[in-house]
Amino acid sequence: MNKLANYGNWVPLNLLYTILGIILIVLIPTLFPIFLVVRIILWIIVGLLLLPFSYLIYLYYQFSAHNKELQYKVWNLVIQKLPWNGRGKALDVGTGAGALAIELAKRFPECTVWGIDYWGKSWNYSKLKCEENAKLEGVENQVVFQKASASKLPYKDGEFDAIVSNFVYHEVRDIRDKKKLISESFRVLKKGGVFSLQDTLKNEKKYGNIEELIRDIKEWGVEEVNFIETAYEIPMPNLLKFELKTMGLLYGIK
Repeated sequence: MNKLANYGNWVPLNLLYTILGIILIVLIPTLFPIFLVVRIILWIIVGLLLLPFSYLIYLYYQFSAHNKELQYKVWNLVIQKLPWNGRGKALDVGTGAGALAIELAKRFPECTVWGIDYWGKSWNYSKLKCEENAKLEGVENQVVFQKASASKLPYKDGEFDAIVSNFVYHEVRDIRDKKKLISESFRVLKKGGVFSLQDTLKNEKKYGNIEELIRDIKEWGVEEVNFIETAYEIPMPNLLKFELKTMGLLYGIK
């Protein structure tokens, strides 16, 4: 049986293990003779921890390899809205396990795709995993993976014909102003180049008002900017729509 590419999950396993470990630690004292009131308090704590744990398990399943259709629809939306002819160089900012970069290479055989990521310890991703996935998908000669931060891309101004990013900017820790992250991505996009950037763009604490964000982007000299809300573009359970309520996609032409 041929080995399949593994693109991981948006819910880090480390987070699930941490919460489960805390639950077990809290449960241990209840196995011994203790005051009833203490036992009740510990059971309440366990109950409160089980709520987010159960929800994260649900999310993990929804975005797992066993339910690849939903993950694929989210990736596909990014590429579907990219107004590109598929020729030249593309950049995937925050490539993770390489899913979006590899999908771009498969869709556009005439392009070369760079995928950058910091691959922090919190995530089960790595450059090696990306390269392995690209080889399994048969596009290893089209895709280059490099360790870098989205806040300081190691490329020249206007180097790329297309830029994509999926659910990444809000996770970048070394810069608080997320508008600056988007600006840095536009720096390496050539004039007339295309973009499709998906993130928690309706989170006003991170991005401010979406109309103001679009206005700012246009003031940077970007020719065309469009915005859609992810949860209303992809069929999904209502519980997931709630989870992705701040998620949106900016796409257009610089």
